[in-house]
Amino acid sequence: MSNADSRNVAIAAVVGAAAGAAILQALKKSKPNGTPGQVASGSLAAQDQRAKKAGVVARWTKPVVIASPALEPLGREVHKRLGCEDHAECDGPTVSLEKFKSNDPNLKFNWVRVVGRKVVFLFDTVDQSRFFEQLALLQALQGFAVPDGEDKQTKWKTYVNAGTYSWGRAAHITVVLPWYRPCQMERTSRWHLADGKWTNSNPEGQWLDVPCAQYMARLLATPGSVPPLPGPNSAMDGMPLHPLWRPPLELLFVELHEEGPVARSVSDLGATIRMERFVPYFLDKFKAKAGYPGKNNMYILFPDHGAYDRYALSVVERLKLDADHILYIKKTRVGESIGQEQKLFYDENGEEKERTELFSTKDSILIVDDFTNSGSTLFGAVELSRKCAAAGSKPTVSIFCSHLVATYDPKVVASLKEKLHALGPECRFYTTNSIPKTTDLLKDDPQANVIDISDFIADMVH
Repeated sequence: MSNADSRNVAIAAVVGAAAGAAILQALKKSKPNGTPGQVASGSLAAQDQRAKKAGVVARWTKPVVIASPALEPLGREVHKRLGCEDHAECDGPTVSLEKFKSNDPNLKFNWVRVVGRKVVFLFDTVDQSRFFEQLALLQALQGFAVPDGEDKQTKWKTYVNAGTYSWGRAAHITVVLPWYRPCQMERTSRWHLADGKWTNSNPEGQWLDVPCAQYMARLLATPGSVPPLPGPNSAMDGMPLHPLWRPPLELLFVELHEEGPVARSVSDLGATIRMERFVPYFLDKFKAKAGYPGKNNMYILFPDHGAYDRYALSVVERLKLDADHILYIKKTRVGESIGQEQKLFYDENGEEKERTELFSTKDSILIVDDFTNSGSTLFGAVELSRKCAAAGSKPTVSIFCSHLVATYDPKVVASLKEKLHALGPECRFYTTNSIPKTTDLLKDDPQANVIDISDFIADMVH
């Protein structure tokens, strides 16, 4: 490690004299004695897939927030809420996602700002053209070579074979996935091809789905690389080289549609999986709003039983509603068509019951789901709830969905807005900014409320 590099690490990582002494002592201990842990493959030995605790430098430093371009506005807000260190524009970005003339990724990151730090990485799964560069950056943060300054003379071509480089790592990495695009591809069905059409109703089907939700999670959770031998000559973060220390990695999913299959798919990779639901957080905010009618006149309506299963307990815990105030609609299937049964149901002591009592003007109904493509089931729930009102009564109806997918199409968002306006100005639509591509188109709509999830994320990663 050159003197200049040592100064950079000290500036970036050390807060106070006591912290500085601790880091310098750790760096001394990290110097390898002889040839570090060589294995048959010619690389350093890694005792485990990754560590369980963050690196020592993170105890005295503030985290770093990194975001793909579409999530940069959200990243800036999370940055503020976590009290991260600011850098002047003239000092350059922490991450540069440029491209070569061939349109291949040309990535750079400021290693001084990330070495030994906790990193919060807002990962964009909507823009699939950004997937590889984000994945490559995630790998780099788990372990990267910093050539000794003297290798400049050879244009950085000899440091690997000469072993004249240091090894850097983040102290801990949290990958935040505000929206997980492949969330509905979490399982496998058997498919049969007949007369050029696919069907999954044949038990002898010879084709299988590829459960992309599971495999993308595995790609995200893959441990970082090992340093090439004969180096490195030092560790820049005070953590061991032998056995090789890798930073802890956690994947934080916000309101994932199907949680179990994704969590189980990475159980062998040493990553921590966190499934954080935004609905309970929203219910707290909704209850605190002026005009909340109280438990006697408040109803939650789910457009299907799946949403009821996911969120009914949260409704009981946050809103303290009785069983007959937590409603759901049954789906109907005729061939390939899916509709909604025009009745309202609730579960009481494990028994399904139909609600026959009519709503009044004093009542407030909140329709809740995790995501929507067209809004058809949500708006269908609005129409049904109004049909179930007493003559001359007009209950207040609002909609909340965590993720506005809208097939990522501005035309679909425009259609959704038209449907919302057709329901009347008193019908409100709430969603989060987890998918800026769609929700940015709603920001000026008087009936839509796009909720910033930066506070929620900051609370989860703090």
